[in-house]
Amino acid sequence: MYKVLVVDDEPAIRQGLLKIVDWEALGFFVVGDVSNGRKAVALHQELSPELIVIDIRMPGMDGLQAIREIRKTDGDCQFLILSGYADFAYAKQAIEMNVSGYVLKPIDKKELREELLRIRAKLDQLSGRAKLSEFHTDALREELILKLIAAEAADAAELESELVHLTSFAGKSKQILLVEAEDFSNAGPGYLESVKTRWLEAVEAESLGYGFQTGPYIGFLLKEDLNRSDVKNEWTRLLQDACGHKLGFTAAAGQIVCELADIRQSHEGALRLLENRFLLAEGQIHMATEPVLSHFATEPNRHAPPNLEALSTKLFYMLDLGRGEGVAETLEEAGRAIAAYDSSETAIKTGLAQVLSVALSNLAALHQSVNIQDYAPLLAEIHQHSHYDRVMSAANSQLAELAGRLGGDGSLPVVKQVMDFIQRHYHENLKLETMAEMFNYNKGYLGRMFKQHTGDSFHTFLDKVRIQQASRLLREGHKVYEVSELVGYPNVSYFHSKFKKYVGASPSSIKGAPPKAKTFSLETS
Repeated sequence: MYKVLVVDDEPAIRQGLLKIVDWEALGFFVVGDVSNGRKAVALHQELSPELIVIDIRMPGMDGLQAIREIRKTDGDCQFLILSGYADFAYAKQAIEMNVSGYVLKPIDKKELREELLRIRAKLDQLSGRAKLSEFHTDALREELILKLIAAEAADAAELESELVHLTSFAGKSKQILLVEAEDFSNAGPGYLESVKTRWLEAVEAESLGYGFQTGPYIGFLLKEDLNRSDVKNEWTRLLQDACGHKLGFTAAAGQIVCELADIRQSHEGALRLLENRFLLAEGQIHMATEPVLSHFATEPNRHAPPNLEALSTKLFYMLDLGRGEGVAETLEEAGRAIAAYDSSETAIKTGLAQVLSVALSNLAALHQSVNIQDYAPLLAEIHQHSHYDRVMSAANSQLAELAGRLGGDGSLPVVKQVMDFIQRHYHENLKLETMAEMFNYNKGYLGRMFKQHTGDSFHTFLDKVRIQQASRLLREGHKVYEVSELVGYPNVSYFHSKFKKYVGASPSSIKGAPPKAKTFSLETS
């Protein structure tokens, strides 16, 4: 529908024009009617009608003067002149000013309708040309941007001179932003492409930059600096709104450059950042100038592989103690250690899955309530997520629930918790350092607390628990070397010396026999 303004100093004619024509059927709607040229000029500035039906003779500013004034700012507006026979020569001057036509008074309804149809066809043609011109401009600009980000330095200046006429910038800074949509199979057919289209349309509508497609990314040549928090927030909102709740995105911006010829540098900076897209948080814009990967070593270090066994053991201990915070910290420690050695997505996922699998297997062996099969979906889910933070969130949520379910009385004194832990894990390679780390205590301080409370040092208490369990196993008929291994002494000779120290006899002397006289207590002092 095209907007029409009716201008005539006779109210009856204006009202008649509104009634005798079915404007909507012809593709028009009347936005106003005024009585003289001066009002017509003012209303044109406010409403920008595509057609003005205007009388020639009017008081104040006549039709010809009004046309001349409007033509100073609008070369596309169509004019349909209304004139009497006596004004024909006057009307010819208006026609020479590129008006669309004229209709003689008294107005013939059929003639007016034919003129309006002819003008609508012309407007349709002009509108189509404008859209086609805009399309060609956008296509040419996108082509030049793509050529410039791939160009050698020798060719950049010529491409810049062509591109500069198709762009406008609020300031001197130029920056490339690359965005990749997350493709979820349950988002529906065609949804990914529709999100990309919405991004491009939203950026164009808000005049924030110029869009282009390159490989898997939607790229934008930005008009404003993303280092400004308000600009970055606006872009983040725009990208998130286009995604809705079904889809996420990964976005990276290169460094700022001052010349269009240098946007290749900004583009390369964004690409380098996206090489580590697995480590980038989803739904945020990451900047090449920000230390977003500072807690990861993204260069492989083949000389320092992570100790996955130790990390698995630590996670196992944290779960058994029911320490949710410790579980989260250990998972993060494991992720960083693996990434420091090999930051590839495959290496991190494989390493984390191994740490979880071993820890859960050990836990299932200790607790009948834990079934390793219940966590098979979690181990599979780790390999499905496309972002590190998603992997961690999935693991944390399930393991925190497990830790909460297994955790004993967290209000017990730390020493009592350590004692209980030793009773369950005496056969393992327990160290005071490990206990101190798990409870966030200084090693020396925890050792003094433990001895003050139990009367024994940490290692003496551990030895006594092991020997107590060894005596039970020996009386049950187990062989000495078996018992030595089962209670945490890989060296049988060392086990002999420890056993004799606390029991007063050799292990073989009480094998299968009732307890001897010498005993010791594990009660606290």
